[in-house]
Amino acid sequence: MKTDAPTAVKEFKKNGISVRIRPTIKNGVTRFVLDYRANGQRKLVWRSSLAEARKAADEAVDKITEGQSEVLNLKSADAHAIIRARAFINGKEGETKIEKEIDELVGEICEIRRMLGGRATPLEVTRDWLKRNAVALPRVTVVAAVEQMKKQAETDGKSDLRLKQLANVLDRFAENFNQEVSTLTPKLIADYLTALELAERTRRNHRDVIGFFNRWLVLRGYLAKGTDWLEGVQNYTARKLGQISIYTADEMRRLIAAADERILPMIVIGGFAGLRHAEIARLEWQDIDLEEGFIEVKAENAKTDTRRIVPLKANLKAFLLPLAKKNGKVVSLVNTTKQLLKTATDTADAENEIEAMEWKHNALRHTYISARVAESGDVPRVADEAGNSPQVIRTNYLKRMRPAAAAEWFAIQPEPEAGKK
Repeated sequence: MKTDAPTAVKEFKKNGISVRIRPTIKNGVTRFVLDYRANGQRKLVWRSSLAEARKAADEAVDKITEGQSEVLNLKSADAHAIIRARAFINGKEGETKIEKEIDELVGEICEIRRMLGGRATPLEVTRDWLKRNAVALPRVTVVAAVEQMKKQAETDGKSDLRLKQLANVLDRFAENFNQEVSTLTPKLIADYLTALELAERTRRNHRDVIGFFNRWLVLRGYLAKGTDWLEGVQNYTARKLGQISIYTADEMRRLIAAADERILPMIVIGGFAGLRHAEIARLEWQDIDLEEGFIEVKAENAKTDTRRIVPLKANLKAFLLPLAKKNGKVVSLVNTTKQLLKTATDTADAENEIEAMEWKHNALRHTYISARVAESGDVPRVADEAGNSPQVIRTNYLKRMRPAAAAEWFAIQPEPEAGKK
């Protein structure tokens, strides 16, 4: 063989065993040395060509694998176990060979069995997964699926606020995941939510919308049944826990006096019926029965997707009667938050050196629930009216209020010409 033959050291690997093939030149001729260990000893085998060296390496590995005494010092039972394992890996005629080494496969099986903890075997879990995923899922990107979902939400008649929320959350989500929906994992979702520079409550809203999107994908057949992107993902709190804020009767009178008739319904319905800000924004005049004395919060307008009936207090009826219309939105303002903040600012009276009030988030609803419980003494009943569980009412909304203070709250009446500012 000429001296221009390959001179780099090569490594022959098979069945987890490595044999180094080292070229060497002597008297102008290149020969190849097989260098490996067998039976605890170093073996050097010379061949005149690289092809012959590879063939010799293949034969050496086969001898080691088969447990022949001259190259593998194993007990008979161990040798037979390795041979059987290798047969499983190679497969029967027509079966696909698994391209992994024995130690890798053993490691995987052991990890799977530890995770299952005896509740099922790897075969049982595999058969169940194959049964549930027997149908090939259509391939769709996150961007395309988001657009489909937004169009369906619009077709289904979702409120403008809901459509805006879906767009705000999911458009941002799609920008971050330029991939197919089937490739997303709980870890990717968790990392995404953690990286959002948002308040705790806002991050919770993003998590909820992503969960809704996940369930929609499953229903549409884009994800396999049982797919849960939020499995193990931190469940952020809906609001910052702390002191529960309420308004006094005097503060409520000041807010009402400063409000114009566009925002007044939101203030009095929030304070005297306890509806959520978003629920009031979706409310239609047809949902308020002034004659029978109740407000119907339809399932599609409720945060919990459950219809409920809220009693119409006498003082609330007195505020709404002059403002009532046959149909249309109760509050037609687009940016209600801005108007509520302005109303709080307008409570200032410079002439009498009275400072503006602070707008307290959710305080109208908190005050209603606290006053209603003090008035009725029936937490489950108030929870049903408010669209929450009794436990949530106790922990997140209820502030101790004396019955006399509750009576004063529900006795607040409109002043002459109220609502005509």
